[in-house]
Amino acid sequence: MRLAVLLAASLACVGIGFAKSAALSVHVKDLETLQKIIQYLRGEIVTAASPLPDAFWETGRRMRDPYRDFLQDISEDMRRPDGKTLPAILEENTAVHLADTRLTKEEKEELQEAGCSLGTGDRAMQKANLDRYEARLVQRIAELQKGLPERKRLCQSLGIMGGLFYFDSGLGRV
Repeated sequence: MRLAVLLAASLACVGIGFAKSAALSVHVKDLETLQKIIQYLRGEIVTAASPLPDAFWETGRRMRDPYRDFLQDISEDMRRPDGKTLPAILEENTAVHLADTRLTKEEKEELQEAGCSLGTGDRAMQKANLDRYEARLVQRIAELQKGLPERKRLCQSLGIMGGLFYFDSGLGRV
């Protein structure tokens, strides 16, 4: 019985290492999704000359959940005559829809700041703001991808080593 518990706990350590490794890849994918959102929004605002609620709705149609719901709920909230400001709408929808993503608190705040800049200025200014935000995203993605394979292997190795250590130290007491 004790051996089975040791084995299960050791496998759990290995699983945690591999889960952390997978989470690193998901984080990069979430940032790449934000980059696609910015590209689509820029196209809707600049090329199609769509009003912001329409731009968010159409961009959301091209995304997978939770980003689809995030963008389309922003669109719906912008259409309501309740007087909510765009920063409040973005903050609320980020908290509701992007809570389970791998985006960091700082990345969510940057997204909100970029979204708030959309309601101000002409199309050229909105495009420039989206361009700046996209450039920061591209830089962040490159930084994460640069060491991604090594960090993933490290997480996996630490999980395996932790599992082996736990199993080995437990065998001494059996």
